[in-house]
Amino acid sequence: MGKHSEETRIIEQSKDQCEERLLAFDTGKYELKNHIVDKEESLLVLHTKIVFAANGQRITIKLQSAGDQMTEVCVRSELISNVVMNDRGANKKNINSMFGYLNEENIANQHRKPDSTRNDQRSKPKSKLFFWDKNATALKMSMMASYLGGYQEFEKPLKGTLEIHQAGIDFAVMGPKFSIPFLEIKSVTIASTWDIVKNQAWRETCFKDELKKDKTDHEKASKNKLVVTYQNDSGQTQCIFRADNSYEVEKSVVKAQMLIQELMED
Repeated sequence: MGKHSEETRIIEQSKDQCEERLLAFDTGKYELKNHIVDKEESLLVLHTKIVFAANGQRITIKLQSAGDQMTEVCVRSELISNVVMNDRGANKKNINSMFGYLNEENIANQHRKPDSTRNDQRSKPKSKLFFWDKNATALKMSMMASYLGGYQEFEKPLKGTLEIHQAGIDFAVMGPKFSIPFLEIKSVTIASTWDIVKNQAWRETCFKDELKKDKTDHEKASKNKLVVTYQNDSGQTQCIFRADNSYEVEKSVVKAQMLIQELMED
């Protein structure tokens, strides 16, 4: 792990407001790599958009509801590569930028209060970013993932975004996209490469070259894949995804499994 800095502060905004703001934070310089949404807690992971990977930083923001219009925000900035040992203040700068960005919005809201009170007008809700054509309230979780096989119209592995919505799961890249509604999903299982190799149906579903990418015993044993068993026109089959985010991969997969199981029961 590279050099890092971490700081926690209380922000006088709701968790949803903080989350909405952070999703729009300087998208020209930072790329959203992971986004886990929960009622009381949320996690966002950003990477700097840089030319040389050795100079990149990962920013992890944890949001915890701390009461009415109050949010505990923990920001951790770290070097992605161990090649560069001195961050030259970049981590601290990232942290200050995040908190400064959130506090600027808070100050702006306070300055706008007298006008909105006199005019007796409600402020218009802001549009949700990164939720594309889905209702923002329906999105429960989003994570970077690779499609490894099992959906008829997709005959090659693809890197994209796995989203869990109120009605089902979506996998999308820049162009192609497919959805599996919860009414068709029978079960969801966490698996490693070794688990897939041992299960004939899963092994035949998964693109062979994708399994070969895990070379070490640690990579083969990592529980970083979701096997979604569902019903299609040809009968019961499975679709396999691999979580690609580099931070807390197995925790993200467990979170996704629990969320899918919960929504299946609704």
